[in-house]
Amino acid sequence: MSISNPSRATHHSASTLPGDAIVITGLGMVSSLGADVVTSCAAARAGLTRWKELDIRVTDKDTLEAVPLQGQEITWLTHGFEGFARWLRLGDAALRDLLEYSQLGRAALPHTGIYLQLPGRLLAQTHLQSNVLSRIPEGERARVASALASERAEAEAQFTRRLIPELLGLNQLSIPPRAQAYFFGGAATFSQVLTRAMEALRTRTLERCIVGGIDSWVDDEPLTQAYDLGLLRTPDKPVGRFPGEAAAFVLLERLDCARERGAVIEGLLGPVASAEEKGHRFAQRPITGTALFESISACCHPPTKQEDIGLSIINLNGDAVRAREYGHALVRMEEAGLPASAQRWYVAEHFGELGAATGATAICLGVRGLVRQYARSPAILVALLDDEPHRSAFLLRESPWRPENSPNSATHVRQS
Repeated sequence: MSISNPSRATHHSASTLPGDAIVITGLGMVSSLGADVVTSCAAARAGLTRWKELDIRVTDKDTLEAVPLQGQEITWLTHGFEGFARWLRLGDAALRDLLEYSQLGRAALPHTGIYLQLPGRLLAQTHLQSNVLSRIPEGERARVASALASERAEAEAQFTRRLIPELLGLNQLSIPPRAQAYFFGGAATFSQVLTRAMEALRTRTLERCIVGGIDSWVDDEPLTQAYDLGLLRTPDKPVGRFPGEAAAFVLLERLDCARERGAVIEGLLGPVASAEEKGHRFAQRPITGTALFESISACCHPPTKQEDIGLSIINLNGDAVRAREYGHALVRMEEAGLPASAQRWYVAEHFGELGAATGATAICLGVRGLVRQYARSPAILVALLDDEPHRSAFLLRESPWRPENSPNSATHVRQS
């Protein structure tokens, strides 16, 4: 279990916030619902979805016809691009949106970091073991596994050498390499991104940090892997995930630095906590919801007022295993007096499964809800489940300063 509390005061007014409180001053996003964060979140609020027919076709046992799988693809942006190029297209669109939204000037860049989350290896490794190596003669499996692992490690190393520098170059930004970092994993890994950024801000290593995630479950390789592993919803499998793709970025700043540059403070980042299950989605052992409960409990401990948390954002995605785990955690939460019956938003409901982009997308959804006041809650609990052992949770709080009262609010408060 790990927990970070950047603000130390979880129920506060503008006058009581410490100068090193962590505030949210910018958002950027691209999704199947929109080319920017405002459009994407407004469309989600309206209950919209945008399904596409994907390249994989499966047989409908009732009609004996081949029908395409469905997912949420950003066709106008990513069609024809795969792998690194697809991630670059997604990340560039979301980063451009964040820069416009936050009005982050070049004078602030020398003191700014960028921490980026990308997909982990679990899906590929599980697919390799269960669907690839099982078809190879036993005497050849070790050699093939080693060769494929080396190939994947080399590709990952190339990505980490190129992705952030090329994203920055496309947007004519200059951030020193020491202020750049990559994280690999599923949705709950985003807590590590937040914790690392908070530590850098609190120790004054950085004044602000761009954190975000990029992922595509509709790209050819992960789509095939997810289908082969039985994770996707099909005509003959009513329980499962709809794949999606997105990129989302959030600008975190220390309060004193945000005030100095005249930034609009749109929300506060509260405690961040994480824990680990003893197994993962593909392990042959039950997942009890203990780690998720521990993460939520650590975020919601006193002096947090439980009645303030009237909304939860969760990444349930149609997967039965994940739903059971959340159900187990809810029972524990009810017994502990934690906010278990609040209204809930589901990231995958409107965007599909987003993997490494889930955490940043959840912040975008929550902060827009706080700014536009349709969240109807002063605080939001974000709970992230995962195929990997990680589980995490964090709190978002409304800004004590109304954006409409900010001197540069006209460019920030966009109608939704």
